[in-house]
Amino acid sequence: MKADYLCPHCRGLLNAGDFIVFSSRTSKGGHGIIMLHPEVGNYTVAKHPMFEYEKGERLLFYCPMCNKELASDYHENLAKIILVDEEEKEFDIHFSRVAGEQSTFKIIGEHVEVFGEHSGNYLEFLGMK
Repeated sequence: MKADYLCPHCRGLLNAGDFIVFSSRTSKGGHGIIMLHPEVGNYTVAKHPMFEYEKGERLLFYCPMCNKELASDYHENLAKIILVDEEEKEFDIHFSRVAGEQSTFKIIGEHVEVFGEHSGNYLEFLGMK
């Protein structure tokens, strides 16, 4: 499936090659580039080995073009980007920014697809519980 991922602020393209690319910061002030797999529900992460953070630590995700934070309005532990699929449909993608937490929501209108073993932590915030 061909998909493009966009910043919700500047609509800049976030995907390059086989990854979605973000600028990121840790709660302890560390910063670096973090790359996520573009398949929704695949939690493969690539980063520089010197960019360290702990499991359970909340990371901040930023657009590498406009530098705006990619925060979700549903919960402080979620980030938000836009997915445009091969049919030009736009979905809001909300994903956990807690290191090691697997939780993603693909939303279009009232339809929500849920991915990841930790997604139950956020269902009530999306009006699903």
